[in-house]
Amino acid sequence: MKILLLFCACGVLAAADQNDATTNEIVALERKVLDGWQAGNPDPALAIADPEITYFHAVNDRRLDGLPALKALFDTYRGRSLFDSYEMAGPKVQASGDIAVLTYILVRHVGSDTTRWNSTQVYQRKKDGWKVIHSHFSVTKAS
Repeated sequence: MKILLLFCACGVLAAADQNDATTNEIVALERKVLDGWQAGNPDPALAIADPEITYFHAVNDRRLDGLPALKALFDTYRGRSLFDSYEMAGPKVQASGDIAVLTYILVRHVGSDTTRWNSTQVYQRKKDGWKVIHSHFSVTKAS
């Protein structure tokens, strides 16, 4: 019985370690994207976007479908910093198999203004690493 409990505990610890590694990897990818936007460079975001990505954002009145549509939108922001600084408040990664969902509040600082955005990124592990298959950003309600 003790051996069975030991095997079960090892399995739980291995799963926890894998989830921690996935969380760290996904959050690092997202920070790289946000660092790119702070520098006016959408390339890090485009590099992890799946060719079939779907994208919702307050700047659009409809869903964007596919990497070409996303690239066309992102290129309009190329060379323009979207914020002076940012915070990823409360990042949470929920992973199962090859899918991971990252949610957080993006706190953007531009001059003396601060805005908060609900952020959801759905990642899928592909042959060449994690890719964003769906992205959704919306302004939070004032509290």
